[in-house]
Amino acid sequence: MQRQSDNRQLLTYDLGTTRLKVALFNIRGRLIGQRAARHIEHRENNRAWQDADQWWVDAVRLTKELIGKYPGEIAGISLSGRGGAAIFIGKDGTVIGQPWSDRRHVEQLRGLGAWSRENEPLSAYAMALLAKKQWFSANEPIRTRQLRHVLYAKDFLLFRLTGRAITDPSSGPDTQQWSAAVLDATNSAMLVPDVALPWDVAGPLSASASRALGIPSGTPVVVGAHDGVCANVGSGAGFPGAYAITLGTHAVVRAVQTQLPPNAFRFYGLPPDRHVIGGNAVMAGRAADWFLDLIYGNNDGNRAAHFRKMDKVAAEVPAGADGIRFLPFLLGQVAPVARPGASALFAGLRAQHGRDAMFRAVLEGGAFAVRGIFQQIRSWCGPPAVVRLTGSGANSSLWANILANVVNRDLEASDSAVEGRGAAIFAAVALGLYADYDSAATGMVPIKRRFAPTPELAQRYDELFAEWQRVADATRPLDSK
Repeated sequence: MQRQSDNRQLLTYDLGTTRLKVALFNIRGRLIGQRAARHIEHRENNRAWQDADQWWVDAVRLTKELIGKYPGEIAGISLSGRGGAAIFIGKDGTVIGQPWSDRRHVEQLRGLGAWSRENEPLSAYAMALLAKKQWFSANEPIRTRQLRHVLYAKDFLLFRLTGRAITDPSSGPDTQQWSAAVLDATNSAMLVPDVALPWDVAGPLSASASRALGIPSGTPVVVGAHDGVCANVGSGAGFPGAYAITLGTHAVVRAVQTQLPPNAFRFYGLPPDRHVIGGNAVMAGRAADWFLDLIYGNNDGNRAAHFRKMDKVAAEVPAGADGIRFLPFLLGQVAPVARPGASALFAGLRAQHGRDAMFRAVLEGGAFAVRGIFQQIRSWCGPPAVVRLTGSGANSSLWANILANVVNRDLEASDSAVEGRGAAIFAAVALGLYADYDSAATGMVPIKRRFAPTPELAQRYDELFAEWQRVADATRPLDSK
């Protein structure tokens, strides 16, 4: 237990699909302050990418804002981040290939899938990184001669902080070391990051990062983990039997188990001995942002205020969104069934409908997509001990209440910095403040809000979910191939 007068701070970076969040916590887990920057998505024809150098520019700017407003001793730095990105670093330490989100590497991905079936299992994130490296080598031969590292998103920030190329198991190979056979098969040895545990110290803050950030050089930088792991741990749902639902870019359900249930979909491991079982409603969380993009533009500088405004008007619409049903399949459907060709769709629109009812339908559609996954995971893992709610969508009391009634479970939430708090928990363990992440979570996770279903509304959403599922099933002939 720490002294009440202890004013040391933990600085965290959470690099998601659409936003970077930088947060400060005290060592008891209280959120001191948080800043965020939305990524710009660049598009040209069928290609889409982000600018990793801009991530670092935003990280520096947001850090300076935070520590300028909340000065104190930074005891440690830790990271959380999405999986799947690949940033190509040259021998001089600069970015020579930006992270893309399109499918230009699909042929290489299929080849690695075939290799995996014939040789040894590979995690999805390992295959994604190596497939993108193979595409880069095949299509950028001149720049490939300068290639030194291929890094995941959060590990690019770690590289900028320390000069070291290190990932964690959940973000990368899902083991504590890369397969020598696959590295040999893909000519990737010495290019992929080393693997360390989330609570390991990756290294000290470098002199150059110290000058950029205004934080003393030598400050310990902790490896951190995939944002899904950080969401579970940071919400206090890292123990066996706990569930977490994240309303972020994607709407994701994750359950933690010590034994792998038969036929269950395993996302990744939570060291040292736990499995994270899950399902992903791809882009179901992003659908709310997408709808607001249509109204206010892609680079809306007042997005938080506009979200609150739309929440308020949508709350006046009764359950069922005045007959509108929305399928949030903006990038296909992954779970509980695979429909990669599925598309998003509004059904039931009438001349009298406005954006208030449509926005409520978007929130309900995301919740219905979560329910199908929740039911599947419950069939694998049994009833949850607790269900914790995370992600920026959890800031919406309307969405949280809809979801509580749709899944007919109590939901508990802390604040808007759950993934960052998971990274902070790993930093607290690395600094010796707690023995392990379970004890750290007990001491550092506040439960500030609870959302409980009501019998009448839960029954109404049972009926509405059945209608929504019929709409989803009826659109199967429209799936693109």
